Amino acid sequence: MQKLIVIGFAALCLIGASSLALADEAMKSEMGGVKDEMKAEKNAMKSDMKAKKEEMKGKMKARKGAIKAKRHEMREKMKAHKVAGKSKVGEAKDAARSMEQDLKATVPTAPTSVTAP
Repeated sequence: MQKLIVIGFAALCLIGASSLALADEAMKSEMGGVKDEMKAEKNAMKSDMKAKKEEMKGKMKARKGAIKAKRHEMREKMKAHKVAGKSKVGEAKDAARSMEQDLKATVPTAPTSVTAP
């Protein structure tokens, strides 16, 4: 009877220890699965963030491109306006010169009086 109790106790101890080892292995495999799942979620979030970042970059480039185009357009308008203003000034100067020459041509030169000292 005593042998039977010792054998039963030994069997119980071995089964109990092995069940703990099996439970530990199951726990490790489950933790590995959870870890892999978390990595997958993290990578998915990273890819989403990269996609959003690229989208924002595209929007900002488009916005900057529009602003740049508008600025260049305004520069071209200002250059055209400046050239037109310079040509008007040149025309006005030419008109003034021609009027001056016309006046010189129509007004006779007055004789200067020569007085002897």
